[in-house]
Amino acid sequence: MSEPQSTPSHQATTPAAPPARSRSRWTVHAEWPVYENPWVDVLMADVELGDGTRFEHHVVRTREAASCVVTRRNEDRDEVLLIWRHRFAIDKWVWEIPSGLIEEGEDPAETARREVEEETGWRVAEVTPLLAFHPVGGMLRTQYRLFRAHGARYIGEPTEENEAEKVEWVPLDEVLALIDSGQIATGASLVGLLRVLAERG
Repeated sequence: MSEPQSTPSHQATTPAAPPARSRSRWTVHAEWPVYENPWVDVLMADVELGDGTRFEHHVVRTREAASCVVTRRNEDRDEVLLIWRHRFAIDKWVWEIPSGLIEEGEDPAETARREVEEETGWRVAEVTPLLAFHPVGGMLRTQYRLFRAHGARYIGEPTEENEAEKVEWVPLDEVLALIDSGQIATGASLVGLLRVLAERG
């Protein structure tokens, strides 16, 4: 008689059905605006936790944005197109990838192409989707779309004169050191550059 065989620990199993009332899912009973303008809205939500606790919680809603990681092969190294700029809200100088708000009715991919050209003076022929993410899921109702472009053509000085102190092609091998030193510190740039580095292997 053969021994009964145990199920390997790594074998996939069918997940259990979720409970009728999830302990971690919040129920929204109502939502109303507190402050609104064309750039940012502040909302208040009447929410209830899984254990029945009920309270009011702020929600911030902003316009969606698109960013682009532009890379090229230059001689024997891979480089990424970055802008050096000051962010007043955090009072910090940082390297960033080109980014901007999506205009009403605009294709996010076109936003990414437009922002590269306006902020850097380099033109990309084509962009491909990289990923989309929500920067602060607990309060901020905004989605950022990231794109990727390979290669670019210099067409002249940036038309957005107040965006960047300087524009440079930075070696990809230096990106992690810039992150560690805090010189790359904002959401879309961190997410996009780390994704490209991960794909690079």
